This record gives sequence, C-alpha cells and structure tokens, in this order.
Amino acid sequence: MQTIQLQLQDDLYEEILSNGIDIQLKFKEYLSNLVDDGYPSITTEEAKKRVSDAVDRYKNGTGTYLNENEYKEHINNKMESLKDKYANN
Repeated sequence: MQTIQLQLQDDLYEEILSNGIDIQLKFKEYLSNLVDDGYPSITTEEAKKRVSDAVDRYKNGTGTYLNENEYKEHINNKMESLKDKYANN
C-alpha cells in the first residue's frame, strides 16, 4: 500500500470537516473513477473486429441506425447521464 499526502488550505479543510465529508472515502472514489471509465478494456484485435463487423453490417444493410431526431435524443440522454455521474466529483 502506498501513502499519498494531500495539502489543503485550512479554510477548505475546516469546511470539509464541518460538512461531515469523509475525505478518505471521497478521495478513494475519485481515484477509482480516474482509472475506471466504466467501459471494459479491449484489445486492438477486438477493436478491429468490432469495426470490421460494423462495416459489414452497414454494407449488408443489417445494422440498426438512428435518424437525426433519435440520434439527438440519444446524445442528450447520454450527456445527462454523464453529468449526473460526475456531478459529485
């Protein structure tokens, strides 16, 4: 196990304590989020296979695609979920 030192201004430290925030827990959560983006890691070969499969689906017309409105709704929903996920960091 490694030790990390954190220097905070006294007023910030007092504010954290007065709000009952568990600094160690929040720091662990923050570091975990830094190294885990929520997506599983894949190999370069797997990435190439996925792209190739997507191109094949497009060429064969077997893929499922969104129209402009569906795409905009999908993006808006994704942005809101990311805002919610990172709101407390």
